[in-house]
Amino acid sequence: MSARHHTSAELGKRHGRHRRVRGIALTAGLALGALVLASGCKPVAGKPAPPIPTLPTSSTIPAPTSAPTSTETTETTTSAPPSTTASSASPTASSTIKPTSAKPTATQPGPPPGNGTAPAPGTVGFRGDRAKLKVVDGPGSAPPGTTWNSGALRFGGGNVTLENVYVKGGIEYNGKGTLTIKNSVIEGNHFSWSPLLGNSGHINVSDTTITYKDSQWPGDKWGNGAIHGDATVTVQRCDISGTPDGIQNGPGNSTIEQNYIHDLLRAGTYPTNTHNDGIQSYGGPNTVIRYNRIDISADGKAYDGTHQNAAVFIMEGGPGETTGLQIVGNYLAGGGYIMRVSATVRGAIITDNKFGTTAGGWGEAFVDKGATIAAWSNNVSSSNKQINKPS
Repeated sequence: MSARHHTSAELGKRHGRHRRVRGIALTAGLALGALVLASGCKPVAGKPAPPIPTLPTSSTIPAPTSAPTSTETTETTTSAPPSTTASSASPTASSTIKPTSAKPTATQPGPPPGNGTAPAPGTVGFRGDRAKLKVVDGPGSAPPGTTWNSGALRFGGGNVTLENVYVKGGIEYNGKGTLTIKNSVIEGNHFSWSPLLGNSGHINVSDTTITYKDSQWPGDKWGNGAIHGDATVTVQRCDISGTPDGIQNGPGNSTIEQNYIHDLLRAGTYPTNTHNDGIQSYGGPNTVIRYNRIDISADGKAYDGTHQNAAVFIMEGGPGETTGLQIVGNYLAGGGYIMRVSATVRGAIITDNKFGTTAGGWGEAFVDKGATIAAWSNNVSSSNKQINKPS
């Protein structure tokens, strides 16, 4: 788990709040002894420079009419990411923290999932021929009104649509409208803090594969999600992998539906290790998480003793209560606790979820004292046993 991306003015204040131990000590009588669920959140950098280009109120990037001519290249640069507006200097990529798991492998496409079902592997994300996508990999291929910033495609302004593109770098949106991405592939690299970074506005992404394959990181304490930031989001039928977290959502008012989140980056040893979450929400109203397959388990275990925090982690994001939360119809696997709900949640609806194995961990769900659940039903374990509502 890691801190969401903030403006530089918020960094010191919010990191102080988030940089705390979110631990749960087991009683001495348990066979596992006194263990801690999770350590503090990872810091992130401020927004990258240079200034954001301004787009018209609405613009659409047309789909290509023919296959691109450029070919995929391997990123070999070892320079640091762009400077930031944070008061501290930009971090450089770590040479000491190494991944502990292999890169995700491609899965043969299957039929798309039916309505109201969690997807099987290979049934969501971009499912077409990548050779027919328009490649965006430098200033010469950047769409009009955007800036290619040393490996990151940057947007400002209003409404923007990207469709049928293969972005070999990160995407950063700083506008006040909606960035819509359809039927595309995004492969982040160390020049952007996340493959898809939304600092403001709304991100609407569907039927897209979002991953990170660069061996270098944006910073030595990198812990961001593949989709990350202070934008509200609608994420549907996407395949997400390769980053420390899957989706990090700041303000709420977001829908995350029928996605496959898997093969997150497990890296480092305690205490400088990733703390993986499939979805990490920082509170806010009306977050809907439904019909997703989120699997952050590894080697047949929910928790490997170091890296996984939770498949779904709803944490305290600030003053006030978290209302309108729905966690419905998901397959959830991996984590010390596979699902954790913070004390500020009020009236949550948690129904019809299937949980994976708890091997190596402590259980399927933990609800912090003070949280209230309006509906809890038909949540079942890996052995199809009903799970009682946590008290």
